[in-house]
Formats: sequence, structure tokens, C-alpha cells
Amino acid sequence: MVRDLGLDRGRTGGLPRGLARRSSIDPFIVMDVMREANARAAEGRDIIHMEVGQPATPAPKAARERVRNALETERLGYTEALGLPALRERIARYYQDRYHANVSPERVVVTAGSSAGFVLAFLAMLDPGDTLLLPSPGYPCYRQILKALGVRPVLLETGAAARWMPVAGDLDRYASESPVGLLVASPNNPTGTMASATRLAELADACRRRGLWLISDEIYHGLEYEEPAHTALAYWDAAITINSFSKYFSMTGWRIGWLVAPRSWCARWSGSPRTSTFRRRRSRKSRR
Repeated sequence: MVRDLGLDRGRTGGLPRGLARRSSIDPFIVMDVMREANARAAEGRDIIHMEVGQPATPAPKAARERVRNALETERLGYTEALGLPALRERIARYYQDRYHANVSPERVVVTAGSSAGFVLAFLAMLDPGDTLLLPSPGYPCYRQILKALGVRPVLLETGAAARWMPVAGDLDRYASESPVGLLVASPNNPTGTMASATRLAELADACRRRGLWLISDEIYHGLEYEEPAHTALAYWDAAITINSFSKYFSMTGWRIGWLVAPRSWCARWSGSPRTSTFRRRRSRKSRR
């Protein structure tokens, strides 16, 4: 007989304490809408999903065939901390093919979707109490991640005159906030506008001169019409870029993203506790 632990009673539900303060973030309303839409679809109603950035096409045929083969023939065990070397090399080559930018595979880190890339980058560059500039309107999850990490997001208001993108002069306008860096998304969610090559170069130069980090969210690259999107790495080698296979490659459910980070970060991460722990366990097992 299981003893009643009283976990459903009291102000904290019988748990030792309530949620940590870092849990007090705003809900991601898109998920609420999607849950309700899925519930109605399960009832047989015809639903047109416009709440999430879900491509209408399936994952590329080559990717599906490669996974099917891997499921049948490979072990699919642990990877190295920074991801499969072959995948990191191919992502680095993608920058050369698409942007004519030289990126070393040593700087590529494969993550569980782009969100994990943002968490990893924020943890590396920001301490609790630091400030990061976020253009507004913008993707709401940036600021919720930052709040959970104890970082202060400061919304940088943009306007139609600048095509809803930050300009280099904004860094002077917000200097009193003592920011550690600036995050730029181009194409931007939700406005859909992009930073031109000239604008991105100016922002990169302004961050470099002020000693600020520049984080570039490039997840919507490839989904442009009038001119191609540009990577921040073409204008500053120290820029942190984050991307994913979700949008352009129609692989949202696969949860594969990446970031391009400084070599010093990657050297630290390659000996991560996760990897070290696995090696220690394997060593113990080999001694038995």
C-alpha cells in the first residue's frame, strides 16, 4: 500500500517549497493557441494553423531517407559534446556556399533546436544582473529566457522609418542602460523585415567599437523575397550567430539547431560535465 504523502495539500501542493522566482515568466501564448487548435482538430473540425511558424512542406527527402537508413543500421548513441563532426563540417561549409563566409567547423556547436543555442550563448556571455538589448517588436521568448537566467532584457523600440530594425545610433541612445550586447533578428519575427547588408555592417561595427556582443538570430534565412539575407559573420568574426534546420529546411520537429561561437567557448564546452560524466561512467564499467 502506498502511503499518502499529502502532495496535493497546502499552499505549495505538499511540495517542500514553491517554484523558484526564476519560474515567474510570462507564458508563451502560441503554445496555448496551438493546444486549443489541436483539441478542436481532434474533434473533427477543419483548422488552419497560423499560430506557429510551421512550414507547409515536409523535411527534405534526402534527410528522411538518411534517418531511415540510420535507424536500421546505426547505434545512434551518444555524440561528442559539440555534435557530430561531419554535421559541424557541413554546416561550416554551408556558410561558405551561401554567404561566402569562412567559418571553421571548430566554432560550430549543434544544439537541440535554436532555443538551446540561445540558452547556451546567453549563459556564456551574460552574468545575472547584466543587460541585453532586444529590438521591439521581437520574438517574446528571448526576454523570457533572459529573465529566467537573471538577466535584464531592455526593449529597444524600433519604427517604420528604420524598417523595424535597430540602427547603430540606438547603441548611443541606450548607453545609459549599460548593455552587454545587442540581439538582432533578420528576417525578424513578427515584422518580417530584414536588415540590409549596410545596416548589419554598421551594427557590427558599432558593437565592435563599444565592446558589445552581437547576437544574430538567422533562423529565417532563406525565407526572403527581394534580396538575400546576410549573416553577421560576414561583417564581424566575433558575432554569435544562431540558426536551425526548423524553418528553411522544414524540420521543426527534429529539434536540430546550431550556433557559431568563439573558439574559446567551444574549447570549454567540448570538455563539458556531461561528456566528462559519461567518460567516467564508462571507465568504471570497463574496470568491472
